[in-house]
Amino acid sequence: MYKPQNSMPLESYQVVSPADNQTNFLAGQTIRMTIPRNIGFFDPHTSRLRIQCSVANMNYKMCFVDSVASLIDMVRISVGGVVLQEVTEYATLHKVITDYSESTAIGQRRAIASGRVDYSHDFIGYTQAPAAGSNRINAANGAKSVSSGCYRGQPLNGDASTNIATSAKICKFELDLAGIGLFELLKVVPCIAIGDIMIELRLVNNDADALKVLPSSAVPVAGLTWTAGQPVLNIPLANVSSNFSNLADCPYAVGMHLSACRNDTGALTRTVVAGNDYTIQSIAQNDATGAFTITFTGNIAAGDSTANVAASTCCVITAGADGAAAPAATTNFVINRCDLLLNVIRPPQQYMESMARKVAAGQMMLDLNNYTTYRDTLQPAIKLQTINIPSFVSRAKAVMCVPRLVQNPAFTINGATDRNVRGQWGPGNTNNNGVWDGGLENYRWQVGEKYYPNQPVELDQMLGGYHFSAQHIVELEKCLANQTSIPTRNLLSAKQNFVIGRALSKHGSSVNLEKGIRCYLEYNNVADPRSACDVVTFVNHINRVLITPEGIEVLS
Repeated sequence: MYKPQNSMPLESYQVVSPADNQTNFLAGQTIRMTIPRNIGFFDPHTSRLRIQCSVANMNYKMCFVDSVASLIDMVRISVGGVVLQEVTEYATLHKVITDYSESTAIGQRRAIASGRVDYSHDFIGYTQAPAAGSNRINAANGAKSVSSGCYRGQPLNGDASTNIATSAKICKFELDLAGIGLFELLKVVPCIAIGDIMIELRLVNNDADALKVLPSSAVPVAGLTWTAGQPVLNIPLANVSSNFSNLADCPYAVGMHLSACRNDTGALTRTVVAGNDYTIQSIAQNDATGAFTITFTGNIAAGDSTANVAASTCCVITAGADGAAAPAATTNFVINRCDLLLNVIRPPQQYMESMARKVAAGQMMLDLNNYTTYRDTLQPAIKLQTINIPSFVSRAKAVMCVPRLVQNPAFTINGATDRNVRGQWGPGNTNNNGVWDGGLENYRWQVGEKYYPNQPVELDQMLGGYHFSAQHIVELEKCLANQTSIPTRNLLSAKQNFVIGRALSKHGSSVNLEKGIRCYLEYNNVADPRSACDVVTFVNHINRVLITPEGIEVLS
């Protein structure tokens, strides 16, 4: 195969290959795209998937659960009905690869292209509806992660200073198909020899599997002055710049309700005297200072003013643009267009003639990096458990287990029921959020009849959340490095996105799995895990594609 580093003259240009069934795609539907044979050759490593997406029927501003990859459940690549590779639970796989392989700088840049919006420490613990008899709006809801907050991406809505319906916009996102072997090749793919390549993207079944309320909607803004008798609230840019910066990415929309809060006990609580909700009539931003001016339909009550209640210095969204506290269950995403941006290569004539001779002799082949997905379940309150992985593929290189919370995703302003594709070390607390007060104590693999490593990998250093386990990091790094050399650049993800990994071979080689794999887990105490976990396992292996005059054959 031709490699980019070879000294050979090339002609290169980009073409747009649209979806075959181009229409508006909704949850549960499948997008089909064809890379036609007459393309000749294309460079997969520099090709991208472009998705134009919007959101409809919302009363809060929305964003992706993680990135535009959250929309995709399955990726399948086939030629003439022969499947070259198929990856399910793609959003989880993409999350693992990007979390560990992207440094902060790379992550910030790609967050803009892929629409990634992460949680930050500011989003921890907000609950919109206080318990009966309580004036608190901050409950111990726990952390989704301990994010740096730098992955801000963009919401799927724009400026809602007129109304939230007009804020809906079609956003363009570009996605690197990480983990899809055909698009990881550092070689030119000869469509002219392979034939028409079909790419199928099956979308997630439910809108809540891909979307969440923009996290800044749940963040109380502090340091404000509520003035009685005035219908205006001024918000300096400095008070909100860590979460949003302009009318387009701010969470506010005309028709939403705001309430005054207090911050005198370290936890935000409703104002004791009145606690009125104020409906937003208009929103404006000063071009020079960036300050926001929110005008209400009525005047601020004396009981909510900072002069009368000294601690009344915060505000928080308490209802959506339709006046309902809960996000609209009818909110849905719409993919308006999906294209492949292919970088087409035109090699010289002598190379094409040489390739034709190889095909005629049956000597042309492609090795594709592939992931096969397996599912298992961890039951609550069972100290010793086993993850069974019935994989018997040849040319296996690594295995990764991602224990996720069993969830029923639904839209909430506080993110309590957002879909979470991160791996959980626990969960070891009663709030089921994976806070580091309990969880796994050790694990060990069994490949065939042999145990790896000889002694279990101890995780007790991670109890309490203060330390990493050095041995676990080493095992995980070896696992990632063996999968087409995924670099480990972000160790914070070792806790945010807990993955149990094992390299099955060394130095880029592979092994035959003849008797399956097992992973033995031991939790810290008999009460752990406190919740059931849905374990998604990815076995990384190589598929060899033989290209002959009669067609193609896949050896896995």
